[in-house]
Order: sequence, then structure tokens, then C-alpha cells
Amino acid sequence: MAIFNGTDLILKVSPSAGAAALKLMHSQTCSLSINVDTIDISTKDSAGNRDLIAGQKSFSLSADGLMDFAGVAGDTEPDEIFTQMITNRTAVTFAFGFDSPATGEYSYSGSGIVTSLEMSGGTEDAPTYSVSIEGTGALTQTVA
Repeated sequence: MAIFNGTDLILKVSPSAGAAALKLMHSQTCSLSINVDTIDISTKDSAGNRDLIAGQKSFSLSADGLMDFAGVAGDTEPDEIFTQMITNRTAVTFAFGFDSPATGEYSYSGSGIVTSLEMSGGTEDAPTYSVSIEGTGALTQTVA
């Protein structure tokens, strides 16, 4: 296993319904969180120990980056995420992994609802954005 530079890990999000996922504009960080709920099946026969089985699966993604109100060709921009979130209220498709994975490298893809979009700018500081996505449906792992 080779350790790689985190800069190579990106989040791509569709700029509009039905469009291919493109990398987020000027992103600086991205993350994918995968969870499985547990169901307690403890009984009096459990001898005081908790017994669990796997329940519902869920996943969420987040990213942040530098804001550019002029936009960047070939990238998904915060205004496009805003349109899908507020105007259209549609799910986005995404891909999480390397931009161009080499043989044997894997990535994750699926769709989700944008639950949060924040844009901010401090005095004498670069303007930023952050986005949060809650997964809907299945999360797919693909090996190149």
C-alpha cells in the first residue's frame, strides 16, 4: 500500500440534474463518512452483555474551498449547488476518490441531498465556501 498526498483526493459533484460529476471549484478539503446503525438484540439470555446486529447504512460528504464568484469552467461551482439545493430541490450525484484513478485504486459514488451550503468572507481573508451532502440510496465502491 502506498501512502499518497491528500491533495490528490477530490470530491466531484454534478453541476445540474443529469450532468456528469465535476470537481468542486477551488476545493481545499473533502471527506466521506460511512456509518451503520446498530440494533440492540440483547435478551435475558445475553448474560449481561449487549448483543447487536447491523441496521441501516448511511453516508455523508463534506467539502470546503475558496470562493470565486466568477466561476471556473469545468468545475462545479457553489451557485450550481445552490440551484440544485434551493431552486430545484434535487439530489446531486457525486464521486469521491482520485480524479483519474490508476489500476487497483478505488473510488466511491452515489447521490445525495445537499443539506448545507455556507459562503463566508472575513476581513483581509480569502472568501470560502463549505458544503454538506447526506447520501440517499446506495453508496457504490468501484475499483479501477
